[in-house]
Amino acid sequence: MLSVERVSHVFVVLSTIEQVPVARRETVRTLASWAIDRETAFTAGLIVTELVTNVAEHAATESPTATVMLAADARWLTVAVHDTHPRLPRAVATSHDDGGRGLRMVMLLTEEAGGQHTVEPTTGGGKHIVVHLPRRWEPGRIEPLTHPSGT
Repeated sequence: MLSVERVSHVFVVLSTIEQVPVARRETVRTLASWAIDRETAFTAGLIVTELVTNVAEHAATESPTATVMLAADARWLTVAVHDTHPRLPRAVATSHDDGGRGLRMVMLLTEEAGGQHTVEPTTGGGKHIVVHLPRRWEPGRIEPLTHPSGT
């Protein structure tokens, strides 16, 4: 079994639409430096784009910044976005709703990649949206996949 140290990177962006591409570029650059495969890095970049956009559009009044946390080990890539707005996201949009599509997109991307996501309130009144994506390996390599929670 491959032994890979856990690596992590945290960065903060302003909660503005102009900072969304900054967050995406930093995410993709970091994941490339960790040798995360392109497909997983692309998916993670889209997820960060959607989550930071949600902070800018729905939480900026009480969360002037968004914190992006990236971590990886041999099996999992974890992407999390934190804001300090106390309201948790509402239920995911249906096709007739005006909002909520960003979180729906995150859910679909995560499920398509074989990952899991959670929305976790924080003690300070904000929230973390956490996504776990399985690492991809070259063809022929067998790596056991267990969720980071052990399941």
